[in-house]
Amino acid sequence: MTGLLFPLNVAHELGLTLVHFLWQGLLLAALLHTILPLCRGAIARHNCALLTLMLMAQAPVATFLSLHAANSGSTALAQTAAAATLFSAPVAAPGMDWLVLFWLGGVFALSVRAIGGWTLANALDRRGTIVPPPDLLQRCQDLQRRLAVTAPVRFLLSRRITVPVVIGCIKPVILIPVSALAGLSPQQLDALILHELAHIRRLDTVTNILLAAVETVLFYHPAVWWVSRQIRIERENCCDDQAVSACGDVELYVEALTSLESWKAGAPALAANGGSLKTRVARLLDGPAQSRPLSLSAMTGLALLGLLTVSAAMAAAPHATAATAIKPIMETHTLPPYPAESIHAREEGRVLLAVTIGADGAVSRASVFKPSGHPRLDDAASQYVKDHWRWQPATRSGKSVASDTRVSVNFKLKSKPKTPAKL
Repeated sequence: MTGLLFPLNVAHELGLTLVHFLWQGLLLAALLHTILPLCRGAIARHNCALLTLMLMAQAPVATFLSLHAANSGSTALAQTAAAATLFSAPVAAPGMDWLVLFWLGGVFALSVRAIGGWTLANALDRRGTIVPPPDLLQRCQDLQRRLAVTAPVRFLLSRRITVPVVIGCIKPVILIPVSALAGLSPQQLDALILHELAHIRRLDTVTNILLAAVETVLFYHPAVWWVSRQIRIERENCCDDQAVSACGDVELYVEALTSLESWKAGAPALAANGGSLKTRVARLLDGPAQSRPLSLSAMTGLALLGLLTVSAAMAAAPHATAATAIKPIMETHTLPPYPAESIHAREEGRVLLAVTIGADGAVSRASVFKPSGHPRLDDAASQYVKDHWRWQPATRSGKSVASDTRVSVNFKLKSKPKTPAKL
């Protein structure tokens, strides 16, 4: 199955990478869970969560490269002759094939969703928008200078949204709902626009791309979604702090946020109503709680971190003593005889066989995985490999174990000698 999409060894390494990230992701999430209570500000918590997500993105890449480098040194049989060519390579277990296919399906589905959401978000500035009146546009530009946002920003009024949002990465656009002009005071609206400008100043639109990419590729791990959620929560807290600092009135800003609650709708981009409004308001009014040096959550995180470290060490130990690579007994790997009927019919082709090697080194199964197009060649290859080929079996912890491989047999007829031209 996956052999049609990847080379066989790559599919196996990819499956192992996905499995290894299960404990790697938990380890990184546990570390973040331990660190967060010790961080005193939203910026520090956001940066720690973002760094953790970047490590989560890099861990599978490092694991895959490590596995690939280790396997590239393993012995592969390659034998060339006039009549046939033989090749064998390790393959993933059937369960690993299904795991990789499930992962590919999830990545495809989430990619379609992300592209669809991005398309809808970027269409907001092209439909149902109008240029703000001169006085509002001037206020927006003054707010932009107040926050020292140097990037060119467009401001538009939109009838299709109910809360201010920022869309776009290279050329950001802040959309202001038309309803906000009547429902909010100018000072409250300015406070919310400051929140959106803070997103642009912090390059949160770029961070959004990273979040979407990591969530798409590593969707199967709950720890990834938890870390991503922490980033979004602290991102809104950081923008709240910058908006309050710029407008100078926390109560005014809280009133503006509370007014949005009655209009709240699922916004496809960065919006001022993101995160838990109740939590954000309580944080702004009461101030961030001082974390104890060793809180209960920190102690829990440390205990979990220690447990996962031990588990990771145990998981790495079998890898060192994992099943050794099979080694062909070259004397038995002779070329399959070319069927006489196939020679007469000038049949050629490559047969890919799925082979199971028992603990005794004998072939217990040799079935056609990918036919050559000529049944006689397929039968000849599978029967000969099963009857004649032998391997030194793979071992695990000093004991011989069964293993799977795939064998490619290429039947190619010798070219006929050219007949000298008669004088």
